[in-house]
Amino acid sequence: MTFGALYQWANLLALLLATGVALWRGRWPERTAAVAMILAWLASAWLHDADQRLGPQAIIMVIDIALFLVLLVIALKSERWWPMWACAFHGLSVVLALAMLADPRIWSRAGFIASGLFSYLTMLALFLGAVGRRRPDQPPTRDAASRLT
Repeated sequence: MTFGALYQWANLLALLLATGVALWRGRWPERTAAVAMILAWLASAWLHDADQRLGPQAIIMVIDIALFLVLLVIALKSERWWPMWACAFHGLSVVLALAMLADPRIWSRAGFIASGLFSYLTMLALFLGAVGRRRPDQPPTRDAASRLT
């Protein structure tokens, strides 16, 4: 992958921000998702076929499905809410890729923008899940309701 376009730099920056916060503040769900997203991004960049201009690429779809399965396992095993959102957003990316396989006319600016939007929403779910997580070395905070119970 070459970084000739602004959207590629923006995607990398968003990925590094979301996964960096997840690796710093998160526990196993956030860290597992962060590592899976980094590996999926690297594999996609390395295996991307620059000569294929139209339609989804099979190897990228396999990588996306693998990331979806990792997010699904995290969503099913975790007590957190963000993995369900991340899994749903990334699932929409997979469904969009399957729809582009079924009808090549979908691959246009709209399909490109929608897949980018779902990618950013998946990273946003990870970021918000990691920001909302209290670090293990911080003591639990008391809220106003805890005095009543």
